[in-house]
Amino acid sequence: MSPTSEEASELDISSSSPDFKSWSRSSSTASRHTNITEVNDPLEDAEFTVQDILSSFSSSRTAQKSHSSRTPPIMSSSRSGRSGGSSSHRSSKSSKKPRAVQRSVQQLIESLETHRVNTLTELCRIERVAATCENEEDAVAFQGPMTAAWDYYVNSNQLLSELRGMTRSYPICSDILYDAHVRVRSDPNSNKSWNLAWLCLTKIQEDGLVDGYAGVEAVKPEMWGGREPSAEEAEQLKACFVYEWNKALSAMLRHWAVDPVWY
Repeated sequence: MSPTSEEASELDISSSSPDFKSWSRSSSTASRHTNITEVNDPLEDAEFTVQDILSSFSSSRTAQKSHSSRTPPIMSSSRSGRSGGSSSHRSSKSSKKPRAVQRSVQQLIESLETHRVNTLTELCRIERVAATCENEEDAVAFQGPMTAAWDYYVNSNQLLSELRGMTRSYPICSDILYDAHVRVRSDPNSNKSWNLAWLCLTKIQEDGLVDGYAGVEAVKPEMWGGREPSAEEAEQLKACFVYEWNKALSAMLRHWAVDPVWY
């Protein structure tokens, strides 16, 4: 069961969040790269530039140009109000490079707003680009679109889809993710992060939801050809659910070398 559109619209987990640069500084200490054009993926041990990320969806850009941009109501910030500071970070090699980088940043933001990027791996890569922005204006520009993109990733059931893809033998139930979403929405501490997917995944672990929902799934008659399982049978099946679900959750959470939090 996925959250209704009404419930999703009530979700505001970062209306009073501090500047996005606070996480950028903490995240950059866990990475060898500080340049916006370099990103390190701890899972794949490979380097990605802004151009590498853009190339993965550049072929579909023309077809989706007419797609209306989604301007997030949360944490939106005008880049025109920022000045100074950024010039000290510009490369002295060429006056053309900052403009090229700015165009690339804008393309990434556009990909978030139009939801051309809507997978965990790709969103995390862009999130790390935002974290390593040397230009404060660019970092601020990522705030609203990045927050809205993670909201869409959860509310469009893409998070559930990817979790089920990782639990094919014992599919994770939608109820556990819906429960986690509701708990995140009602928890004032959720303001610590802009990342709804990360908040839901950690809430499942912290509140011990796997054990309870695995037990519910294990005793369902449809799991046993319509018959009621014995207590021993149900316990054995529950253990299988618990193992596979926890494995998938841990794999997803490993995408973040540093927790995506403000403080």
